[in-house]
Amino acid sequence: MPTKVRSMFGGGTEFRVNIAPNANENSAVAVDALVVYDAKVLDLLLKTKSSDWFAKKQQFLSDYRDAIDIKSWEWIPSQAVPKQSLEYHAGAKKVLVFADYSTAGDHRAAIDPQQTFTLYLDTLDMKVTP
Repeated sequence: MPTKVRSMFGGGTEFRVNIAPNANENSAVAVDALVVYDAKVLDLLLKTKSSDWFAKKQQFLSDYRDAIDIKSWEWIPSQAVPKQSLEYHAGAKKVLVFADYSTAGDHRAAIDPQQTFTLYLDTLDMKVTP
């Protein structure tokens, strides 16, 4: 489906997940993928560290329930994860991925909702590549 049509009507994006054997210092990693539909909410979330997201998640979802769709997982080091997908409806601004690492850092990435990507969960941080 052409990109302009997907952005007008919604659609979905697929992504792969690779998890290092020692991811999150050899601990499970909670991951939330958010599809954000409101520019002001997006600006707020782009300034939010993953530790704050996970600590205040229920409040964010309560305050902005119409501006965010969320999908959550928890994966362990070395886990083989099948291809994942995210559905979105018209008006999606960005996909934000938060990973709940035990180390300090933002542990957040912003992706175009129409972009396929790979999520790498490494020892101390995560990264996303197209």
